Parts: sequence; C-alpha cells; structure tokens
Amino acid sequence: MVSIDDRLNQIIRELIGNGITLEQAVEAFEGKYIVAAMSASRGNVTQASKALGVHRNTLHNKLRSQTMLNGFADSIRPVRRRLSANRITAPKSSNGKSTRSR
Repeated sequence: MVSIDDRLNQIIRELIGNGITLEQAVEAFEGKYIVAAMSASRGNVTQASKALGVHRNTLHNKLRSQTMLNGFADSIRPVRRRLSANRITAPKSSNGKSTRSR
C-alpha cells in the first residue's frame, strides 16, 4: 500500500515538472477540498465549514472569491423568490380606504 506521503511526493513532482506554481497548486487543492466538503454536506455551508475546520464566514468568502469555485458557489446559492404582481392586500372598507391601521 502506498502511503499518503509517497502519493503527495509523486503529485508534487508532476506539478513542478509541469510548471505549476505553488499558488496554482494550493488554489486547485483548496478548491477541490472545498467542493468535496460541500458535496458531502449537500451544499450546507455550516456543516461543510465544520468538516473543514473553518468558520462559515471564511468558507462563504472562499466560495465567493476563488476563481475555480465561482460556478459551484452559484449552484448552492438559495433561489430568491420574486413577489408576484398579485399581492394580497388588506380588505377595503365601504369608503374605499384600507382597514389596516397605520
């Protein structure tokens, strides 16, 4: 069985050999790690942040800021409902004014 250190060393050699910078490698790893945690928690940022060991605000910021996570962040944003044009209004009195107190 191959140890995690051996696997990491192999990956690192490949990345360096392909001209990948440390910044690129860290961003890619962090992005994949966050996506895995978000998928495991089915999009629940609070649960994912606990699994990752970061504050949920930190995770929200990373989801907004990381280039490779932009599509994923959009996919977990709650859909905001628009109010319909047929709003329910307070009943009107016989003189045509609303009966709702102000």
